[in-house]
Amino acid sequence: MLLVDDLRLDADILPLFNFTYCHEAETAVRQLLRELPPSAELVTQKQAVFRALLAQWDAIGEFSYSRIQLAEVQRFLHEVVSGQLVLETNRVRLAARLLVSEEARYRTRARYVQAIAFLHRLEHHYFRRLNPTDFPPFARVRLATITRFLERFSLSSAAEAITQDQFSAGRMVDFARQLHAVDEQELAAFWAAFFWLEACWSVAKGLWQQGFVFPEFQPAGLHLAGFYHPLLASPVKNTLDLDPNDNVLLLTGPNMSGKSTLLKALGLCVYLAHAGLGVPAAVARLPFYSSIVVAINLADSLSGGYSHFLAEIRNLKAVLEAAQGPDRVFAVFDELFRGTNVDDALDITRATVAGLAAFPHSCFLISTHLLQLESQLPAQPGRRTFCIECRLREGRPVFSYRLQPGWSSLKIGRILFDKEGLPELLKGSA
Repeated sequence: MLLVDDLRLDADILPLFNFTYCHEAETAVRQLLRELPPSAELVTQKQAVFRALLAQWDAIGEFSYSRIQLAEVQRFLHEVVSGQLVLETNRVRLAARLLVSEEARYRTRARYVQAIAFLHRLEHHYFRRLNPTDFPPFARVRLATITRFLERFSLSSAAEAITQDQFSAGRMVDFARQLHAVDEQELAAFWAAFFWLEACWSVAKGLWQQGFVFPEFQPAGLHLAGFYHPLLASPVKNTLDLDPNDNVLLLTGPNMSGKSTLLKALGLCVYLAHAGLGVPAAVARLPFYSSIVVAINLADSLSGGYSHFLAEIRNLKAVLEAAQGPDRVFAVFDELFRGTNVDDALDITRATVAGLAAFPHSCFLISTHLLQLESQLPAQPGRRTFCIECRLREGRPVFSYRLQPGWSSLKIGRILFDKEGLPELLKGSA
């Protein structure tokens, strides 16, 4: 089960990793972000691709090309390989044609030169310099697809001839014959591998720029040191350390204290870890979860005909059904049951929190404004309470956004109500 729409992956997180030069590579970045391998071992293999690129950043870090040139070369190669464009492979006939028509000579030479320059840049500046042994096996296969394709052509000698203004009809014929030997499947495999590698490079660049760390998977317990939400300009970094037996975390704190942001940051760290990417933290160790749910902004559904409260109920039901088996579930609920009245919310929240103890291998994070819960919940192993620090200074709340153990009983609603002068305004004019 995967429910992470509230993390706003495409809108907020994708731009952190997207440094691509074309639509195809951007799509591949989105796939890398959305792809969750089904085991910790496969996640680690995906991690290894980014680790390998970062380890060879001196060879690949400055990767770039012209978007316009890519489009022209793509079109040219496709037309030739698909048979839409038949290149002259007879040296005498080509020389005669180029001699007769200056326009034909310029146009033909330009397309050859552009393709050779583009492919030679890829081979000479980047792919020839990469050491494939640093990559996991599946990535080495894709690297080999790229290098085999580039090695079909005499790119270095052709590029040198272009530089020395000796790119003759004979060299054009040689390149034409090499192109005609490529089939459509091979060309498609090359572009797929190329855009995938560009996407991996783009993600690696994002990890490097953001300073994200690669997480480690462990059998139980969750440790996130110095975690934060990467969209914050000056984030307060927090640490959460849960023992292997801790499976329910209750989070309290007044409005505007940062509970939702902290829960999003936690959910994002867990999600990115399972996507094989680095996480916004100093240290990250966690179990492998088969299901990840982050419910921050559940909304009413007009088209579906159900309310916010029913959406919460159905969401919780799906999480509990996923947790019935041996697989681990990681779930975040922000202000669970806020869609119903206080009495109902208190009653069913108490039942929910108590019942979650039956799923010791999963992890449930719940924020709440129901302060009465503190005295009504039975003592249970595995439940931890945390709050976000907030103090009153000269009658006004001061938020530190610091996570700390304990329960917050601070109520600031009435304080803000009075500070804004609403009681006087509600009296009306005399």
